[in-house]
Amino acid sequence: MGPSISSRLRGRFSRYAVVLAEADVACNQVTFFLEDVTLHREIKASRVEDLCPANAYEFRVQNGTSIDLRTSGSMLIAGKTTGVIALLLQALLAGPDGHGSQVLIIDPKQAEPSRLPRVVSLNADGDARAILSALSRFADSIKERQSFLNDRSTETGDAVHWWDAGLHVSLLFMDEYVALRTLFPKRASKEDPDYCLATFDGLVKRIVTMGASAGCYAIISIAEASVEEGGLPSMLRSACSTRVLFKPTLPEARLIWGAERLLDLGAPRTFSPGDAWFSSTDGAHDRIGFVHFPIMDFPVYRELGRLLDLYFRE
Repeated sequence: MGPSISSRLRGRFSRYAVVLAEADVACNQVTFFLEDVTLHREIKASRVEDLCPANAYEFRVQNGTSIDLRTSGSMLIAGKTTGVIALLLQALLAGPDGHGSQVLIIDPKQAEPSRLPRVVSLNADGDARAILSALSRFADSIKERQSFLNDRSTETGDAVHWWDAGLHVSLLFMDEYVALRTLFPKRASKEDPDYCLATFDGLVKRIVTMGASAGCYAIISIAEASVEEGGLPSMLRSACSTRVLFKPTLPEARLIWGAERLLDLGAPRTFSPGDAWFSSTDGAHDRIGFVHFPIMDFPVYRELGRLLDLYFRE
């Protein structure tokens, strides 16, 4: 029905198309949402400073669309994830807060990001103990930041949110999460009982379920949306309330959102780099919608390395 309506729009509505259809529970009424599909809302950044967020609790996605961390949680990202770097750069531009904030990047592929300062990758012998240690420190920082907020709440006699207390977002980015899980042994050895998949899964669960109240969030990237054994645990999919699928395909989208959430999407289209389907529980983007992540016309990895170095020096 959507494509038929779109093809019949004429005159001042010729630039519009149906992007979403919603039916009520009884299927007595269908609401079609139209947008001007010729508008360019993407952010074009010729220098890294053009990405600066307006405040400490929002990530800019495109003009008119941001991720509000006050009302959303950790993020699940699938597909080519170059657009995620725009979010990392925004966290780095905000700088550290003096209360243990981090921008922790984990790259098990040992690709380009692994050569940047402070990025955690595999050890020389190929094991992931350094990654497990970094995750443990990040999880411990949640307790420290929450303790600070609890003390502030005791002083004021009211709940104190992290963004009101002057904290900045503390961000963990795990690339190739599905592949990373396969690096940990399913059974721990007697010599090193903590080095196992259960420890890794437990740390990730703590971070994504308990971190938001202390301003700590995870961005978990999967190259392919898989829930097979060794892939994406259902707990993680449920806990990540912000979801992004770059250059989306319906099979991947079904595993990210579930088939029932996709019935109302518009007709398939051709996607370019940076194009994505996006949803968040922040109250403004509960419906899956189309976005385009920032276009960065500068040396992205050079700026990422420079800001990582500056962030941790401060």
